[in-house]
Amino acid sequence: MVFVEESSTALGVVVAHLESVAGELDYCVDVVVFSGHENVRASHRTTLEVTKDEYLTPRGDCIIGVKSSKSALDLSHCVKEVLRRGGSLLAIIVTSSGFFDYLYASGSEKLTFKDSRKMVIRRSDYVDDSTIGLRSSKAAGDLDRSLVEALKRSERGFLVLVAIRRPPELSTHPRPP
Repeated sequence: MVFVEESSTALGVVVAHLESVAGELDYCVDVVVFSGHENVRASHRTTLEVTKDEYLTPRGDCIIGVKSSKSALDLSHCVKEVLRRGGSLLAIIVTSSGFFDYLYASGSEKLTFKDSRKMVIRRSDYVDDSTIGLRSSKAAGDLDRSLVEALKRSERGFLVLVAIRRPPELSTHPRPP
């Protein structure tokens, strides 16, 4: 699949750069496939969500995709273990139909990854069983609007999740924007 090849190449470049600055990084990658929906609004100011549900009402303004291939529970063991450590970073790439956007969030010892239906990335420190990232740099309402329009056309979307255990020398620096 071209998407996977392109993502792997881009990821390799990013990781090589980070390793040149900070030494060897401990990271894991997981990919979530989902479908857009005509009711995607992506206007929520504090959260971003994908769900395994097959439908979306207009009230679900934080939901960017349905029919997700994974929920918080289904993420790889490696991703969950890295994100359960303090100081960890989650880099998220959201892509569909040639459009993309990215955001960052923090992991936490409080994350449970127990929800079997959805996953949520939050700007706040609130944690429930669906939470996979906290103190996010963006929420659904901040996503590139061309990407959102592609998702409204029910196009297939991808979340590329890169969980990074920050080395001590990076943990003292401010989080990227």
